[in-house]
Amino acid sequence: MLPSPYCKDAIVAHTYVGLVRDLMLSFKYQNHRALATLFASHLVTTLKMSTEIECIDVVTWVPTTHERRMTRGHDQAETLARIVGRTLGVPARKLLVRETVGHQTGQSREKRLVGVSFRARSVDTQSTVLVVDDVVTTGATMQIAQRALYQAGATRVICAAVAFTPAPARRR
Repeated sequence: MLPSPYCKDAIVAHTYVGLVRDLMLSFKYQNHRALATLFASHLVTTLKMSTEIECIDVVTWVPTTHERRMTRGHDQAETLARIVGRTLGVPARKLLVRETVGHQTGQSREKRLVGVSFRARSVDTQSTVLVVDDVVTTGATMQIAQRALYQAGATRVICAAVAFTPAPARRR
């Protein structure tokens, strides 16, 4: 397990560099959906090592914008979450609705914290929700999704992503 330096609650399988980055870009932008099975497998393995997966009641995802979904032909986080859910034998449901239209790519942490908004559908009480995303950059989007799920009634929200973007090297 690699802890994300930005989102203390996120469980991540890889660092978003090198081959992982190249494969993720192919999955997201070139519609190479077969990579989703590989990424989901790595994520499930990491989850098994780091948390009690038997307590997960439902899997959901951080939804992309409508524009991105139409351009790419799929929502990569949804694709991953559905495979993770099947693998774990847990239902995958769309619990988060994106209320903002802009995307987060290239935005600073400060802008990400106010740049996205989610509304969560009602969650059964005493539910543990696994929320899946492809890449955690600042952790802001994941934290906002997590907050919305708690407000909708989740007892516990476990955040998981295939990879996290490492912090840029500091200049001396």
